[in-house]
Amino acid sequence: MAKIESIPYVKKQLGETYLVWLQNSNSYFLLEGPAWFVFDKITGNHAPQAIEKELVSRYEMTAEESRTFISEMKERISSFNEMVPMDHDLDFEQDLDNYRFMPFSEHTYLLKDKCVRFRYSGPALERYIHPLVKHLVIGEGDCKEALDFELFAYNSEVVFRMNGKVMGIWGAGESHWVKGRIFLEFVNVLHDKTENDWLMTVHASAITNEKKTVLFSAAPGSGKTTMAALLQAKGYHLISDDFVPVDKTMFKAHPFPIAMSVKEGALDVLKSHYPALEETPIVNATPEKKVRYWPIKNDKMGMVFPLKEILFITYDERTDCEFIPLSSADAMKRLVDQVWVPPFADRVETFFEWIDGVSFYELNYSNTPKALKIVEKLFDDE
Repeated sequence: MAKIESIPYVKKQLGETYLVWLQNSNSYFLLEGPAWFVFDKITGNHAPQAIEKELVSRYEMTAEESRTFISEMKERISSFNEMVPMDHDLDFEQDLDNYRFMPFSEHTYLLKDKCVRFRYSGPALERYIHPLVKHLVIGEGDCKEALDFELFAYNSEVVFRMNGKVMGIWGAGESHWVKGRIFLEFVNVLHDKTENDWLMTVHASAITNEKKTVLFSAAPGSGKTTMAALLQAKGYHLISDDFVPVDKTMFKAHPFPIAMSVKEGALDVLKSHYPALEETPIVNATPEKKVRYWPIKNDKMGMVFPLKEILFITYDERTDCEFIPLSSADAMKRLVDQVWVPPFADRVETFFEWIDGVSFYELNYSNTPKALKIVEKLFDDE
């Protein structure tokens, strides 16, 4: 077995499971039992014969089974260790800082007390961002100074430029990365911060009762926006839907007032609380996804609280209502796909430290009133 050179990684033990981040690929995975044992030995460049012998002894494998397992793990590690280029490392085909394009549209958005003038080169790119922040539009004459954001197509790729400087370039099918980068710059403007100030951003809804913030994380269509909207109707404050920035020093979730994306299936539940929602136009967010965009108020930007509780929520017609505390290991199996942490070892180490101070829960429900009572109690508990 050939030696694997230089595998920089950060690990976090969660009970009997290890959460591992590989720096070169900026990827997370969880290992336990013989998988962690072999990973630890291979990355430590132990002799293959010694790994095989100890694997047989510890896990009651045959010599042939252990050799096969070690070989498979080595292939996985080599694959995970492949270097992935970051946005800022890409070589641009020309000086795109000076590239000119004919704007399809231009909008000025007010972010608290600052303005962003945004130009889009076409309708498809406009749909990436504009419907979610349309409620922040102000008139051209209402802003003396504005930051310049531009999103344009170049050679079948998408380029984001800020104040004349290219911030990222992406290929087809990477719209989520485009949104993530632009939303991060929106957040920086809104809260007077830089990328270096953030621990992470989370694909989730964040609700506060003005004492603490709870994060609702779920797969698309699982009911997190519906639950957030119902809580807002009961007097709670929705500080962000789908994109939640968390700072790296106090682990506080910060507001970001993009619109809620309300799917068709949620209309019957929400229309009694939001009568005007039924008259809101239906938009094709993607070819498969139709939504109504419902604005979050652009106020109370000072509602910033430490993030200590995360609730994974699923609407399930087969389940009346069940609320289950989760181990950190089980939670991470769900959360790592919903979180973006800047790809630096010190930031990942801080993220791993943050995990120890968070309580994780799972809520599966079809009985909405009962689920709401459980969530309200979660807010009330100190």
